[in-house]
Amino acid sequence: DPGTAMDKMDSLLPYLKDSMSYYRGIVFKSKAYMLMSRIGDASRMLRQAGSFCTSPSEEDKSDLYASVCNMEGNILARQAKFDSARVKFLQAYELYMHTGNKLKRFNVMLNLADAFLREGACDKGALWYHRSLRLADSLGLPKSQCFPVYYGLGQVYMQLHDFERCDFYFDRAGEYYDEMKPYEKGIYLNNRGNSYYYRQDYKTALKYFRRSLAHALAHPEMEYERNLTMINLGEVFLLMNQTDSASYYLSRCRDFFQKEDNNSALYYIDTQKIELALQCKDFAEARRLLAMSKASPEIDADMIHIRNKYLQQFYEETGNYRQAYDYLKENKRLDDSIRNERIRMRTADLTLRYQQDSTLMAHKVLFQKQENEMLILRQT
Repeated sequence: DPGTAMDKMDSLLPYLKDSMSYYRGIVFKSKAYMLMSRIGDASRMLRQAGSFCTSPSEEDKSDLYASVCNMEGNILARQAKFDSARVKFLQAYELYMHTGNKLKRFNVMLNLADAFLREGACDKGALWYHRSLRLADSLGLPKSQCFPVYYGLGQVYMQLHDFERCDFYFDRAGEYYDEMKPYEKGIYLNNRGNSYYYRQDYKTALKYFRRSLAHALAHPEMEYERNLTMINLGEVFLLMNQTDSASYYLSRCRDFFQKEDNNSALYYIDTQKIELALQCKDFAEARRLLAMSKASPEIDADMIHIRNKYLQQFYEETGNYRQAYDYLKENKRLDDSIRNERIRMRTADLTLRYQQDSTLMAHKVLFQKQENEMLILRQT
């Protein structure tokens, strides 16, 4: 309930005379604003706290500045600017290394893993998720606090199309569903639905997306999650040739992502609306959307591949076979590139798991050797 949390913090702030406590409250407000999708207000709070952290002073502000960097990363991730978000998360991670705050470092590692994953670097995402699990073990955190790692790894293997391991990790996360916070339940349901979308099981995907939307509607502050789920619902209905339902959901979520300055989501929506226009034989609308929407650097290759497929279809149906052939060739090149990258990342993931198993085995051998030496000493 970020609204109530904000009201309580506002009533507390005037009584905080210590600057560090006051600006911790300001960072807290930025988090509440972000969860309420008030990105401008969240950024304003972080600018205030950041100015305080960088002002000359005798006191160590590293822990507070790490919180500012982490929140700046979260806001950039909301806008699908994952490369910039990753820089902020790494900065927060280094600062928490300096302060020794291991629990906050654990949380930043999850954000960092997610940023790598959203950039398409599944191998690096998996690496940071596994590192966070090792840190959780060293801290003695209960398994009930590790479910974000499990559904994160579920997303990694979903992207790599290793659905057996994907289901293994999503099932582990699902064991703690009742203990998740509302926005964590939204992440779990949405990404579980995506895992079935990737294997073209649209009926099961639809079941999870409907649960995700119902959950978001029950929490009015979850505006971002609600609109994200509507994009996914729109695409699944489109793939199931239910154009009326697809049109309903896609038309409802565009304004929100326009306001959020999320170019990736807008490109995604426009891509689906192009296909919707093609299914309805509305070539004038398809042409308008194609002229209006341009790819930006943060658009991933999979989405460009889908857009090119619709472009090929558009030019075929309007009789421009030369252009259709050009997009067919470009998509074949992208297909090969995506397949090669997926193979590379799966190989990197297997290497990582082998190295971890080898390290674990080496530690077990070392412990056994030390136990044998202790036994000899006792016998002596």
